[in-house]
Amino acid sequence: MKSISVVSNARLQSTRVPRKLVRPFAGTSLLEIALAKLDRMDFFDGRYLAVAEEELKSLARKFRNVEILHRDAAAVKQGVNPQTVTFAHYLDIPSDYVFAFNPCLPCVSIETIRKAYDYFQSTDFPSYMAGMQTGDWIFDADGNPLTNTDAGNVTTNKNRAFMKATHAFYIVSKKRYRDTGKLWSLTRNDPHLIPMPEHEAVDVDTETEFAVAEGFWKHHQPNG
Repeated sequence: MKSISVVSNARLQSTRVPRKLVRPFAGTSLLEIALAKLDRMDFFDGRYLAVAEEELKSLARKFRNVEILHRDAAAVKQGVNPQTVTFAHYLDIPSDYVFAFNPCLPCVSIETIRKAYDYFQSTDFPSYMAGMQTGDWIFDADGNPLTNTDAGNVTTNKNRAFMKATHAFYIVSKKRYRDTGKLWSLTRNDPHLIPMPEHEAVDVDTETEFAVAEGFWKHHQPNG
């Protein structure tokens, strides 16, 4: 068995949705939903919440199976920070691999995480990332079509062979990150995509998505 620990990275300085992880969400918060799931993921070698702000550490202390992993203040500044700074705490995790679980997707189930864990243990790719099939029409910055190139196709369901990242989780080698400062090469199968259910891929990056995710959560009441 390859050694692997799960970590959720969190900060208060989100740009598009201020304080999205701790603001009221269906009677709880996005971070508390994620922590409750981390607390139950006993198949990992370790379970961590990686944070810098004391407010987030206080929430983590309510969950006895989740350890607090300290992040430097520079790693949680607003905006996009260098990978070598943002993920420096990965080197403090005593496992060969890191499973990063995104707290911004409240509907991801523990069952989906467990399946990804089992798939990781039975395969040998340099890195992994959650994905889902899509028929979306994607164009590059110059307007060239990248997915649908068939002028006779005016639908989004004719060809769903493409995969898109959901950003629900990823798995990386700690050694590679230590040696190169990178998580993956963005070449074929690096990261290797692990399919996940579409109904769990509700990501919160905007105010609209926050409202949609909260409504979906209230209606379906996922139980992990």
